[in-house]
Amino acid sequence: MVSLPKYRIKVPATSANLGPGFDLMGMSLDLHNEFEFVFAGKKEFQSFRKNGEPLPFSESDDLVLTSYKKYFQDLTKIESPPYYSCKMNLGLPLKGGLGSSASAIVAGLSLAHEVHKRLSPKSDIPSHKKFLQYLAEFEGHPDNTLPAYLGGFVFAYSVFGEDIRYFRKKFPNSVSVFVLTPKFHVSTEESRKTLPKTYPTNDLIFNLSRIGAWMHFLDKRRFSDLVVALEDRMHTPYRIPNDSPVASLLGELKTMRLGTCLSGSGPSVLIFVERKQIKILAPKITDLVAQKMDEANIEYDLKQVHTDHLGVQIKTF
Repeated sequence: MVSLPKYRIKVPATSANLGPGFDLMGMSLDLHNEFEFVFAGKKEFQSFRKNGEPLPFSESDDLVLTSYKKYFQDLTKIESPPYYSCKMNLGLPLKGGLGSSASAIVAGLSLAHEVHKRLSPKSDIPSHKKFLQYLAEFEGHPDNTLPAYLGGFVFAYSVFGEDIRYFRKKFPNSVSVFVLTPKFHVSTEESRKTLPKTYPTNDLIFNLSRIGAWMHFLDKRRFSDLVVALEDRMHTPYRIPNDSPVASLLGELKTMRLGTCLSGSGPSVLIFVERKQIKILAPKITDLVAQKMDEANIEYDLKQVHTDHLGVQIKTF
């Protein structure tokens, strides 16, 4: 019987859509969920927090375990995948719009892929391309899972059974990012129900132009192009009502010529600042966020973060 090592898998946060790129664009951030897996011949799966506290979800909602089992079911001839014990260090908020679900899926599929390589002949292992395809389609769209796995800024699509197509860019370090997370949960499924089934042609053209602006920003790295590139008419207006405190906050940040976008389906938002202006603008951002959130009696976290260019990190020990 093959002896399996212990695995430590670290998965970055992700922010999907980035304004106009609905289900197409995402980037990874240096906030992480970490998972440690031990295979000790047990006859059941065990998962718990690293500090010993119970997990904030049931076993049926454990996407690490679900994706791990699904990989073996779909991509291997192994009927009974090895049981593991998992310690989770959850640094991402649940249902916060920062890819906590994607991080669990990436961890589970990455673990299954590594175990599969240890247990089966090379000829039975899916190619890197096939694995990325499976990873991209697992949630139905690739804007969270691929950035979490690959790192950086990723534009990706796979529709109507097409092979996955994507490109990856390093997000410019001339731009700093703040993550604001109001402390209330948003269900992606429920949030999608707020979106219309059809859109005016002008709104589609608007978003296409902003995706073009994203490409221009990544090429020329001018901050003014990024501010334009983050604008959106396809999901943000429906997910952030005009009468919400977040809408008011984003409106004032825009008057400061800062870039903002909803992160995934929210409630987290990203605030982009030119790095050369950070000393001047950081205190103003902090004060404005505090004012708006306090007025609405909403608890929140505000962090300055860096982009993550490594993606998933897998170590054995």
